[in-house]
Amino acid sequence: MITIFRSFSTELKFYLIMNALFSFGTGLSVVFQNVFLWKMDKTYSLLAHYSLYWSVAIIISFGLCAWIARKTSPMITMRLGFVFYLFTFLIMLFFHDTLSEHIILLGFSNGLAMSLYYVGMHMAVLDLTTNDKRDQFLYIQGILFTIGGIIAPLISGLLISQFQGMIGYYVVFIVTCVFLCFSFIVSLRVKGNPVTTKSYFWDVIRNPSPEWKKMYSVMFADGMVSGVFTTFLITLMTYKVAGGELNLGLYNTGAQIMSLFAFYALAKFSTSNDRIAIFAIGSVMLVVSSVVISIFPVFISLIIFGVFSPIAMNMINTSMNAMIYQAIEKDVHYRQKRLDYIIIREIPLGVGRIIGVFLFLTMKNYFNLEELLPISFSLFPIVYVIMIPALYVIWIKPRVRKRVKTS
Repeated sequence: MITIFRSFSTELKFYLIMNALFSFGTGLSVVFQNVFLWKMDKTYSLLAHYSLYWSVAIIISFGLCAWIARKTSPMITMRLGFVFYLFTFLIMLFFHDTLSEHIILLGFSNGLAMSLYYVGMHMAVLDLTTNDKRDQFLYIQGILFTIGGIIAPLISGLLISQFQGMIGYYVVFIVTCVFLCFSFIVSLRVKGNPVTTKSYFWDVIRNPSPEWKKMYSVMFADGMVSGVFTTFLITLMTYKVAGGELNLGLYNTGAQIMSLFAFYALAKFSTSNDRIAIFAIGSVMLVVSSVVISIFPVFISLIIFGVFSPIAMNMINTSMNAMIYQAIEKDVHYRQKRLDYIIIREIPLGVGRIIGVFLFLTMKNYFNLEELLPISFSLFPIVYVIMIPALYVIWIKPRVRKRVKTS
């Protein structure tokens, strides 16, 4: 891993360090932010509406973020993302007990922060890496993120358990704000590449690469899962079985250690040709481990889920992102249009997130609170398995046909 890291440019190294600081800071709070909101309303409605508001905000604000990126640079939008993440946590600290009355403000602030950050992040990955080396880079980035993630949840769990009431949460949120400031400072060493001031938005809508057009349904399905399952269901399910903040911190530390091993192995042995297989294996692993902990919410099931789910999520997310970047690069004019592709990507993702939240709220009308969590936790990951044939048709089938024609 060290050899691969040394092979990266100085700018790319600073980019990774910046994101490692960001990951550690948000890792302190992201798990417990959901628990914090859930404690204010244990019907799951507040969490679901929070997810809905930031999903809507992402769709609305990505156009603004693209305009800012063109007028300045994608790295400027990334820095503004750090600022609005900081603002999001300051909202939680300022309103604390009355936060439920300002959930729309919190959701839209977080959505804008995510839009700004991810525009810069995706553009940096496209500009600083190439398709044949991108999987390795993404796995190395995942390793650095995970190292911070190993320590962060445990520190948060210890801090929260040392204080009465919600005070520990406020301490954790303040520390997160400090690390967001560090991330902003390091980001000043990453210049990034400017983009053309001309928008190709409608051209990409009408004439995208064939692979990109086929990926719309896949991105929509991915959004359905990420809007609910990865946003808050995982945290609440593991919190319920773990039984307390300290145990949740310990669980997440163990899960991140498993992620570290997974990223290392995948960085060393995987190639761009393995993406569909890696995605498929990860999807099946996630469904099986989710069903096990849903049916048997006991300690041994938590261990099984803690071992398999972080590995599975890494396999799913890294393969998915690599395929999305590859679909963008299939456009012969992608250098000029790459920002528009990144913006348009958020439309099917955002719509999928919104539909996912509405499906969860609809399920809430048919199941009691005790049934809702395990049932929804079992069902949403199945979407990833359903995506496998679609990905095969997009990426593997054309390759097979080409080999048959040339043989």
